[in-house]
Amino acid sequence: MDLNQFLPYQLSILSLKISNGIAEHYQDQFGINISEWRVLVILYKNPDITAKKIAQLSQMDKVRISRTVKSLVQKNYLTQSQHPLDARAKNYELNERGRYLMRAVIPDALRYEEELLSQLNQDERAQLHHLIGKFNRILG
Repeated sequence: MDLNQFLPYQLSILSLKISNGIAEHYQDQFGINISEWRVLVILYKNPDITAKKIAQLSQMDKVRISRTVKSLVQKNYLTQSQHPLDARAKNYELNERGRYLMRAVIPDALRYEEELLSQLNQDERAQLHHLIGKFNRILG
């Protein structure tokens, strides 16, 4: 098997390169890691949800979510409250400090994306988005 021709391997390496580039930048600029970034973005778009819902939306495992949420609460980016229907669950949402951070992080993320996509022409961009969507539909 030639790993350089094996699609899952190629996608894994590409994803790792992109994530590492983002992670290093976010750590330097904002003091957050990639897991924290993912949770912050999810909560920015989906306020007041449980860790279980964050895990579903992020495709991250529950242990990682638990550690990440705990870290973000300690860094004072999130507030937690008791779930109204489930005494065992907590809801999380960005507090004012978290929303302030996201107002800086999101434009920065969009600039990074544009930097990557600027290497492609319009047809290649459309094709890339089409193929990513197609694989997501195939894989559920």
